[in-house]
Amino acid sequence: MITSKPFSHQFRRFSLSVGILLAFACGPGLFDENEFLSFFLPESARIRAEDKRYIFSPLLYSSEGNGQESPDSLSADVNLKAWVAYAGGGVSTEVAAKVIYEGDKSAENAFIAQLSRMHEPALAYIQLARKVERASGGGDIWSPVPADTAALKKLLVEAQTGYAAAPDAFLKERYAYQAVKLADQTGDYANALSLYDKLVVPLATKTYISDWALCRHAGAALSEGDTARAIYEFAQVFDRCPSRREQAEASLRIYGLRFRDSALTFAHTDQEKAAVYALCAIQPKQDALPLLESLVALAPQNPLVELTMAREINRNEYYFLSDQNPIYGYDEASRHDSVAFETRRKTSASYADQLRDFALGAATNEKLNDPAFWYTAAAYLAYLSKDYADAQATLDKAAMATTSNVDLKKQIALQRMLLLAAQTETITAKTESQLIGYLEEFGNTENFRFNNAFVTVCGQFADLYRKEANDAKSEGWFSSCSRPKTDVGKEASMAKSFLLTMLTSSQLNRSGAYVNINTDQLAIEDSTSASTVKQVVAFAQQTNPTDFDKRLLKLTGFDLSYLHTLLGRRWLAEQRYQEAAEAFAKVPDTVWHNEPFTTYFTQNPFRLPPIGEATASANPYTPVQFAQRMAQLQKQLQDAKGEDAAKLYYELGCGAYNISWFGNAWLLVKRSWSSAELVGSLYGTTKPGELDRAGRQLMHDPYYSTAPAKAFFEQAMKATKKPELAARACFMAARCEQNELTIRLAVEEVKRGYADYDEKKWETMTRKLRREQYGHFLAQLASTYRQTRFQHEMLRECATYADYVGGR
Repeated sequence: MITSKPFSHQFRRFSLSVGILLAFACGPGLFDENEFLSFFLPESARIRAEDKRYIFSPLLYSSEGNGQESPDSLSADVNLKAWVAYAGGGVSTEVAAKVIYEGDKSAENAFIAQLSRMHEPALAYIQLARKVERASGGGDIWSPVPADTAALKKLLVEAQTGYAAAPDAFLKERYAYQAVKLADQTGDYANALSLYDKLVVPLATKTYISDWALCRHAGAALSEGDTARAIYEFAQVFDRCPSRREQAEASLRIYGLRFRDSALTFAHTDQEKAAVYALCAIQPKQDALPLLESLVALAPQNPLVELTMAREINRNEYYFLSDQNPIYGYDEASRHDSVAFETRRKTSASYADQLRDFALGAATNEKLNDPAFWYTAAAYLAYLSKDYADAQATLDKAAMATTSNVDLKKQIALQRMLLLAAQTETITAKTESQLIGYLEEFGNTENFRFNNAFVTVCGQFADLYRKEANDAKSEGWFSSCSRPKTDVGKEASMAKSFLLTMLTSSQLNRSGAYVNINTDQLAIEDSTSASTVKQVVAFAQQTNPTDFDKRLLKLTGFDLSYLHTLLGRRWLAEQRYQEAAEAFAKVPDTVWHNEPFTTYFTQNPFRLPPIGEATASANPYTPVQFAQRMAQLQKQLQDAKGEDAAKLYYELGCGAYNISWFGNAWLLVKRSWSSAELVGSLYGTTKPGELDRAGRQLMHDPYYSTAPAKAFFEQAMKATKKPELAARACFMAARCEQNELTIRLAVEEVKRGYADYDEKKWETMTRKLRREQYGHFLAQLASTYRQTRFQHEMLRECATYADYVGGR
């Protein structure tokens, strides 16, 4: 994130809270709990559109099925079509809907006219149904409308009277449903059960309306404590009534109902038993394999068979792919319990073996369809268990099996990519040929599972190339990358490692799909040594690149302008000014006259604001001219002495200071800047010793500590005999020292935590640190250069310095 900033900085206590906000707002992507670490496409299974909401999700339901659920009862096409047919046909469902659902009573309505001629008693039923809807309440959580219980009780009497007088089965069934519904709504659950037995059961012909009544009956049974019956009845509604299946399934999920053997005692056929197993198998937070086995034995063609298998894989794969508690947890007890996570991980290993054995058996079960799915599932479970040889052999069987599922074919290819990365120890030309095809296929897709796998494989191959380049000991992404001349033949490997690592970043993975294992491109750039970037530039400029080399570079989208700009930045970060000038000189001049340089490189990088002024003078330099000037100053120092050397040191110090985080030319070293990045870089380092290590690293980072600038200013003080120049150099050395204090305070702030902040103690500590450890040059300025004009200007223009000198 590039932002503008004031020239002067003062440490603020709110920086931690800002840093926390930025960590979420400016990270690789907005976090979505529905997306989790997964490489297995649930669509590999045969899944009907109406069942997509039952795909595994850490949320209550999967969002992948949004917009594809069956219509609810108030607008169900089946009901409208039934009414149109009952009325004699000839009118549209839209015309009927205006009467049934909107209360249209106009004589001009063709549907009313037909009912008046052929089924006049139906008009009385429709009026009753409309009254029930109005009395039932509704609204939303912000403005709920309570039910009118007294009205509902009166309507129950009318429904029973209407049932007795109904002239045909069509109306009788609907009056029966209304009676059961009204009793349930008024909390008279025993009466709802009784009315179902009296009014619905005796009906000679039953339609989906009786299933609507059965769904109410199941809810009443649950309220009365008969959970087993409720599970059985909800399962039957789910199995055979599309217009109520979502409500039936939700009743189990929301109330946490799980399979009970006693529910099977109500079943009369294997189909009814299978319905119980199927509905219970898709409930969350349970091992469903026993239910799946029973379902396959009773009804192998049930549409939820493959979906249930995919659910079990998705539900357990996290424990193989991650080493920490998932955001959604296995259950409420383990959500924040690392011990429970480890216990569940061990259980998942043995459970995955059981799933794998089942999948292999299912692949040869002639009663099941699509053996390719079962072999693919078994191969993926073998991959999770690191049994790569078996995973490969089983996946070959999946590839040879015939399937019409396009997503399953993609899953097979995805697993081949994962296995290629997992099994490769030495990279060959054949390996690269296979790899680049997979990367082109699965990079920047809209499917987050594809992106998860893409990022993982890129990272694994980046590590392999890195080892090949004999650089396994680097501390950053690509720091300390220089190698003996005998290793120059392996520079291409380091370049490939860098490019593949860049492909793992959220910025280069441009799909928009969430990937929860992304890295950050800017962080990679900032921790890569100039020597590594130099190797990448050489890789991009090679005269005879391989097909893999060309396609990999194209995949990143990097051109020589970007690479030379990055190389110049990295040389500047390492204070190698001549090399930086040479790199910047190869960047087209138009780059320096466009964003972001026209906005964030506008002040003279060799000047600091005069005391009392807010900004420095306008910038006459381009980045390449700045680097050339720094290199020129450094070269002139070789022969300069005395005052000439002092001036050179001071100007070098100003340039080095301004390309730090505290300066006005930070854009020449990094592509981003944030006022909260000091604290933000430390936030989340909670493991023992991790914060101390990160703090030490931060305090020794020349970009933040301004150590190079401080060294130049000290040399200027030593070389000059002029008190005014010495005073200015001393002041700038003091500013560098205060920068070091700012970093120290950032570390202290994170150590203490925002909640434990005590303003008085913090101010006391800050004053103590400034005077005892970070006030050397301030003290020298106040004593040695007391009589200088610069000192007088400082006392007049800078209240903070005046307070310091005055002991306040």
